[in-house]
Amino acid sequence: MIKLADISHDDFFLLPSGAKVADVLEDILDHHTQYIIRCSEKEVGAVYRTSVLLREALKNGSGSLGENILVSERFAVIQEGDSLLDLLALEDHPDLIVLVNEGTVPVGMIDGLEAIRKLLHDFYGMIPGTKLSLPEYRDIVEQLEEEIFVTDGAGFILYLNPEGEKVCGVKLEEVIGKHVSDLEKAKIFTSSTTVEVLKTKKKANLLQKLKSGKTVLATGRPIFDQKGRLVRVLSTTKDVREINHLMEQIEQKNKEIKHKNQELTLLRESIFAQDNFVCKSPKMTGIKDTIIKIAPTDITVLIQGESGVGKEVVTKLIHNLGLRNRYPLIKINCGLIPENLLESELFGYEGGAFTGANKHGKLGKIELANQGTLFLDEIGEMPLSLQVKLLEFLQDREFTRVGGTQKIKIDTRVILATNRDLQTMVNQGRFRRDLFYRLNVLPINIPPLRERVEDIPVLAEYFLDQFNNKYQMNKKLAPDVIEAFYEYDWPGNVRELVHFIERIMVISDADFITRDMLPEVFGGNPSPRQTIICTDLIPLKKAKNELEAQLIKRAYEIYKSTYKVGKVLEIDQSTVVKLLKKYR
Repeated sequence: MIKLADISHDDFFLLPSGAKVADVLEDILDHHTQYIIRCSEKEVGAVYRTSVLLREALKNGSGSLGENILVSERFAVIQEGDSLLDLLALEDHPDLIVLVNEGTVPVGMIDGLEAIRKLLHDFYGMIPGTKLSLPEYRDIVEQLEEEIFVTDGAGFILYLNPEGEKVCGVKLEEVIGKHVSDLEKAKIFTSSTTVEVLKTKKKANLLQKLKSGKTVLATGRPIFDQKGRLVRVLSTTKDVREINHLMEQIEQKNKEIKHKNQELTLLRESIFAQDNFVCKSPKMTGIKDTIIKIAPTDITVLIQGESGVGKEVVTKLIHNLGLRNRYPLIKINCGLIPENLLESELFGYEGGAFTGANKHGKLGKIELANQGTLFLDEIGEMPLSLQVKLLEFLQDREFTRVGGTQKIKIDTRVILATNRDLQTMVNQGRFRRDLFYRLNVLPINIPPLRERVEDIPVLAEYFLDQFNNKYQMNKKLAPDVIEAFYEYDWPGNVRELVHFIERIMVISDADFITRDMLPEVFGGNPSPRQTIICTDLIPLKKAKNELEAQLIKRAYEIYKSTYKVGKVLEIDQSTVVKLLKKYR
């Protein structure tokens, strides 16, 4: 690289420190120099042209030369070892350059900067949109650990970077100007992407086997000028072994991620099973996916469903899978606590707030749930008088204890549950509309067991295993028991199923529970038939009709199913339907 010192000259006179121009005028004339450089305190202070100084001397006499009338040329000070390209970086556009050594002593000068800068621009240029010169850009390209192979639009080699020399096993000076087909003939490589690009005028990818025996993936790209003519072909290569190694690493990472996901899934499943959440139906599977998504958040959840469907189970899962599981899950049933005590249970009270209150006061459930989760069960039972205060807390996460004045800030997640239709209650004026919309941020509606019969066998098997472990038993359910479970409506939902399985396991003597062991409501052995006694005489046909009507109505009231009624009365289901229409 050309240095600034290579184009500098020493046609200057160095004015000693403290000396005046008038005192050394004769010495300046003897040296026949173009410039005079004044230095002060180890820095260049000014640069004068000798011609300007002589003109002043002739005009006013040498004795009248004052330092204040001498105007310095515009100059810049640069180290003598700097590169010629540093001239392009100068922003103030000086007229002269003063080169100094490490001791800041002037050792050379450069003038005619405008012409020099123009030549540099024309010769080196600058990469558009950057501050890089072409040599700098070439230095960068030559440092790439990827082959760069360039030909003209006819396939003659223009450039090969050092990595390309290494890959192909040739030197640039050996191949520059040759046609790329010559390298194929010399078996430098088996096939050429450049030739393919020249044929198709499109990007090409080929596997090349090199002279060294290595196989590489070569990519050729066409470069067109503004008129659409092919002017260059740029080719690059990648070592196939490196690609395969990278692919193996990616595959290994994917396996690790898959393994971690499997572990996470197993952990989640164990938490679901631990909290008695087992399912197979699409509806409950969708709820399960929702739980997994919302558990890590703090979004308010409103769980709705009939009594016994598992609202508390869902609440525990959201808490246990969430980020607050290190802190408590605090539950309060709004339907069990008397209205006059509910406010103090929720919000706590200050000492002496009311007659019989603890003199030290008491923390409410909301404060106990700080950092954790607050579960308000049976929210539909909350009195209207308390709904305003609850709404204020949900909006600001602040509340005031009963009998207190200080606002208390609480950080807690809120989950609510109800078996009531809150929207209907709102329409009836029995629940505040603004509170309903504050609670109904993310509703989860758990369907009753009769609407998700696919869950019955997996739930039955799960609870059967639980009670076998609890009571040290080894009992099984016959397939016809599950069929009976399908036919039953389960008004008590999952809670009823749990209690029934526990009861039938405890009272049955056999290890294999069959349908005939079930109560009559499940289609088991019917109760002993009662004897029909006639207390009066009526026409036989009328007696038959009355008895038929009573039996069919009574059976349907008990079983709520035409199939079950037909089985108990030992008639076809279609006959049951006809009789119900007849006697209704």
